[in-house]
Amino acid sequence: MQTEKKVSFDSISDLLIPIRLILGWQFFSAFLRRVVNAPEKLDPNSPAYMGHAFNHFLPHALFIKPMIEFLITHVHLLYIFLLTFTIIEGLVGIGLILGLLTRLSALGAALLSFGILLGSGWLGSTCVDEWQIGIAGIGCGIVVMCFGGGQFSIDYILFRKRTSKILKLLTSGPLDLNSAQIRNVALIFSLVAVSITLFTYQALHNGLYGKLYNLSKEPKIEILGANLYDNGELKLLIYRVDGPDTYGAFVRQIIVFNNSGNIVETFDPNETSVDKSKIKNFYLNKIKPNKYSLVVPLGAKAEIDLLPNQNIKLEKGKYKVELIDISGIKWTKDINVN
Repeated sequence: MQTEKKVSFDSISDLLIPIRLILGWQFFSAFLRRVVNAPEKLDPNSPAYMGHAFNHFLPHALFIKPMIEFLITHVHLLYIFLLTFTIIEGLVGIGLILGLLTRLSALGAALLSFGILLGSGWLGSTCVDEWQIGIAGIGCGIVVMCFGGGQFSIDYILFRKRTSKILKLLTSGPLDLNSAQIRNVALIFSLVAVSITLFTYQALHNGLYGKLYNLSKEPKIEILGANLYDNGELKLLIYRVDGPDTYGAFVRQIIVFNNSGNIVETFDPNETSVDKSKIKNFYLNKIKPNKYSLVVPLGAKAEIDLLPNQNIKLEKGKYKVELIDISGIKWTKDINVN
């Protein structure tokens, strides 16, 4: 009768080293990109500043939206946050690659991935890539946290003979658990990971039931407020909530209709017709005119005062304002002249 072969904890940990290394590189490479490869990502005066990407997260972030809004309206604190976040990513990456304080580093990777998932999990113009990155980071982080760094790690060299329970929880090696306890831990972590995966998939993409949607595919501007005066002056409060984060919506025309559907006023917003001092931006991403249109980046919100092109006198009553994107998409809102 063939004797049953038992695989040691260290052997299983060794098999998981590729996951540890790849997860570590994922975070360490993010640190390298911002510090070495593209330092402009940490330059608040650069168009590539990652604060702009952080602003992109705002419209559909889960649970952390108030924190994001606070930071993008306090730019000095935002810079400190992004710098700290980058340093933590670097430390987590180095820890995982070297296998140093592996369990602590893996916990950091899981928590960072969870934060990324909540903030940017809804983004991805061609697929749900940001969501996939987030849940993969959580799952891999949990696995590495359970098994540690294996025999090819600094933890194994420095701490394998240490008996401190706290040190074991922070580094690598077998945990002081029996089979029943290991089974319970595995069940708890599995339930946590699956629950986060399914909940965020539904909340961010409607992927479990209902019609699947992709909020990054097509730009959308919400007209939060509109005031129309009898002299034709139009004040708009607009907020770009959907669409790709890589480019803006481009409002090429704004039309005002009366209650009968007739055009009473037309604005062609561009850098010559719109006074930049009449645009009040609320966030880091700015709405501004270019040569041909009004550029509205993802996550940007602003109050815009459009002055009439000619002397007109509007009667009291119901009107409709319509914003037309260069792609032909239209956004409308009913307004009144009082």
